[in-house]
Amino acid sequence: MNLPLKKLTAEEYATWAEAQDQGRFELIDGVVVQMNSERAVHARVKRRIANLLEAALIRQGLEGEVFGDGMAVRIGERTVHEPDAMLRLGPRLPDNDILVLDPVVVVEVVSPSTGPVDTSTKLVNYMSLPSVAHYLVVRTPERLVLHYSRGPEGNPVLATVRDGAIVLDPPGLSLSLAEIFA
Repeated sequence: MNLPLKKLTAEEYATWAEAQDQGRFELIDGVVVQMNSERAVHARVKRRIANLLEAALIRQGLEGEVFGDGMAVRIGERTVHEPDAMLRLGPRLPDNDILVLDPVVVVEVVSPSTGPVDTSTKLVNYMSLPSVAHYLVVRTPERLVLHYSRGPEGNPVLATVRDGAIVLDPPGLSLSLAEIFA
């Protein structure tokens, strides 16, 4: 597989990514970056989180949808991230959309190569979107979640969650750590 040599816009990237048969990619400042393979624990935890978010959304009777792999978040003109899970509120997206513009909750499960990026560049990028109320960085070895929520003045506020539940308000959901790390 050949990655594009020229810098792409988010829309050009979406068209290119849709044509790929395999692999996961992100667009960082116009450059297509291939994402690494995942370990089993990573895949299990991100699937569990997406399922828990979906169940919480249904339990609360909220209109919205949860996405796992495959859907990407448009950060700006030349940056697109593909989180491990995300939740958006409102009517369903059109079937042909591949970019989400308005996630409310974004989740990244840390892998050995992504930890520093997840808590720096991606934190800044996700929190730059006005719709994002919560950014969860899940650290499987330590069985903890770094919960960044939007503070009163728009700045991220960090809570380190080691047990109990993560409260996502808005939109009024909670996720049990025991279920995330089951």
